[in-house]
Amino acid sequence: MPMAEASIRRIAKIGNYRAFRSWSDDGTAKQLGRVNVLYGTNGSGKSTLASLFRDCSDPETVPVRAAVQLEVEIAGVATTVTELDPEFWSRVRVFNADYVRDNLRFDDDEGPRSDSLLTLGKPNVDAENELRDAEARKLDLIPQAADARAEANAADRLLQRRMTELAGEIVEDLRQSPIATYRATNTYTKANVRKLLEGDRSAFEGASKDIAADRALANSSPMRSVPPIPFPPELSDDATLEAVKALIAEHVAVTALEELRGHPDRADWVQAGLPLHSDRDTCLFCGHEISASRRELLAAHFDDALTAFQHRVDRTVAALTSSVESSQQVASAIPGDGELYPDLAGALREARSNYRDAHDQYSASVAALVPLLHAKRGNPFEKLSIPVDLQLEPPPRAEIEAVVQQHSTRREEHDSSASKAARRVELARVLAFADEYDSRVEELEAKETSATRLSEELGALTQRIIALQNVSADPVPTAEVLTRDVERLLGRGDLQFQTTEDGKHYRIEREGAPATHLSEGERTAIALLHFLASIRREVSPGDEPIVVIDDPVSSLDDSILFGVSSFLWSALVSDSFASQVILFTHNFELFRQWIIQLDNARRHIQGGYTVHEIRMRYRPQRSGPPRRVPQLDPWTEDHKQSRRLRSLYHYLFARVATAVIEASSEVSLAERMDLLALAPNAARKMMEAFLSFRYPQHIGDFHAGMRDGMQQVASPAIRTHVERYLHAYSHNEEGNVSAMVDPSEATAVIRSLFSMMRAIDAQHLSSMCEALLIDETELFAVPGRHT
Repeated sequence: MPMAEASIRRIAKIGNYRAFRSWSDDGTAKQLGRVNVLYGTNGSGKSTLASLFRDCSDPETVPVRAAVQLEVEIAGVATTVTELDPEFWSRVRVFNADYVRDNLRFDDDEGPRSDSLLTLGKPNVDAENELRDAEARKLDLIPQAADARAEANAADRLLQRRMTELAGEIVEDLRQSPIATYRATNTYTKANVRKLLEGDRSAFEGASKDIAADRALANSSPMRSVPPIPFPPELSDDATLEAVKALIAEHVAVTALEELRGHPDRADWVQAGLPLHSDRDTCLFCGHEISASRRELLAAHFDDALTAFQHRVDRTVAALTSSVESSQQVASAIPGDGELYPDLAGALREARSNYRDAHDQYSASVAALVPLLHAKRGNPFEKLSIPVDLQLEPPPRAEIEAVVQQHSTRREEHDSSASKAARRVELARVLAFADEYDSRVEELEAKETSATRLSEELGALTQRIIALQNVSADPVPTAEVLTRDVERLLGRGDLQFQTTEDGKHYRIEREGAPATHLSEGERTAIALLHFLASIRREVSPGDEPIVVIDDPVSSLDDSILFGVSSFLWSALVSDSFASQVILFTHNFELFRQWIIQLDNARRHIQGGYTVHEIRMRYRPQRSGPPRRVPQLDPWTEDHKQSRRLRSLYHYLFARVATAVIEASSEVSLAERMDLLALAPNAARKMMEAFLSFRYPQHIGDFHAGMRDGMQQVASPAIRTHVERYLHAYSHNEEGNVSAMVDPSEATAVIRSLFSMMRAIDAQHLSSMCEALLIDETELFAVPGRHT
């Protein structure tokens, strides 16, 4: 739904936009009406103000730091808007140099073509410009994208080749390992290498510190098993020694035969013969009779207690002898150094040596005990003793068992150990490649990113080109309307427009031939027509626009100025579709025409109108020199005075004379600079107009006119000031205010020009003062003046 009618009432503040810095309305400007005309010379700030409005109305160029404050009225309600109010600014339409640049493009900008084509309308111009740039960019991108892709592919191939080479080296190192993956290049590939490098790199903490040793282990076969060592369940030890001591110290309670006491050999001999005489009455040795009493004595000597004791001694001796034999068997069964893993040989030798030394000691201890036991057995009644330091400690088996068990365990775990060694070798090989891999991956990613970016840009560009080639045409204005209105504006019908088949361009002809190199005035006229057509009711739906026009005839011939003025009046004032019109111009004739029309139509202009002059004024600063700032001054409301100012010469005369009269003796530096700023522009134009009528033979030659005029001046002081002016400005065709006279001389220099005019034609000067209500006496009322 369209918003209510809106209009700008006052430009309150502008914080920072070109010449408008910390600017605020000083209250002199009138509240704006529906139709508003602002006149200003070049450099006055009017085009800057129009550009500000255009930037605010375009979401892409909003000057976010401009700090604009406008007092506006929407549906009769007063409010304030800033540059950050898109809803309001969407209704503001601005015609200025930027609009011309954005909305027109001619195919002959770089020289004549076989056909003269015009692209009209911002959507079409933007699309045409974007299409041209896109196609040029595409031509650049195609080889760039191809080269970038080729570089990325080459970097990728090099990285893949290096990983494949590394995988081959690992296979060569570990081909004989228990892990099947390492046995061929079709099972261990660059993918395995990449997986390690892209995974958790803490795994490399397990990399081999001795690749040669780990590689040998990984490729080795398990050693043969060691035959079991015949370790006996147990050997005689200190407990046996204690038993031996008990046997030797034991007292046998028997009735001993004196001839046998102390003679163990005799006792053994007799005891061995007893079984032979159990059934005989005579001795086989001596032949004597064995009496019953003798048998009783022998039985008493060799009773069951002694026999039992002897049996215990025999068992102990057998156990000791068996222990020594078992220990000897163990010593003989210990494997040789070459039967175990090489790194166990040292431990094996040490364990073997320790065992055999202990066996020898053990055997010696047993050898010392056995004779004592035999002696005790043969003569139980004899007192015997065992050496105090004798020990019976079996050889240790733990060392031998441990070394052999390590061998057996290693053999059983060989495949696992070999696999771990192979893994360590793999990790070490890959770790050595990691830095190179990272460097090549970084290079590849950079090249891939570049290639992808260019490829994506090329793809997007291709799609954009397709879209631009099919963009809908701007429908306004039609070729017929354009031909008719250009003829109306230019006052001649030599330009004809025809729409091209795509509906996006106009073919321009001049007298039947392609019209190349249109003048700047012709181009501006076409752009103005397009602008006015684009804000018609049927074309611009929604809000009634606020229309801002800046210098619509700045580059057109004066001969067509009336046509432009009439066209604008008809489109913007007579037609009330626009809710407000603001016209900026530096063309005094256009300004004069609109003043006349506004004055004549004042009662019929709904919403009223205003007329202002915008000009630069020097303003003092808190620190630093005075600064030029724009100022809006209402045009005189005295209708008689206003009518007299409808001539540029009259306007300039009044402006310069008023400035001289208002300058006091205590005039500030800023005021003197304001007055001096008139010298290269308003004062010079005033003098040019005066001299061109007084000395028509020098029209166009300002210096010559001033030279002849100087001959009429008798006062040396006036001549000095005029000459000072001539030296500063007579050759300054651009009116450069930087080449000024001393500000302290400003009033005297400008007044001298009026003195020169009076010397040349006093009646003319008096008539001008009378017509413009200027007090001639005040104009020259300076102590010590010369006439």
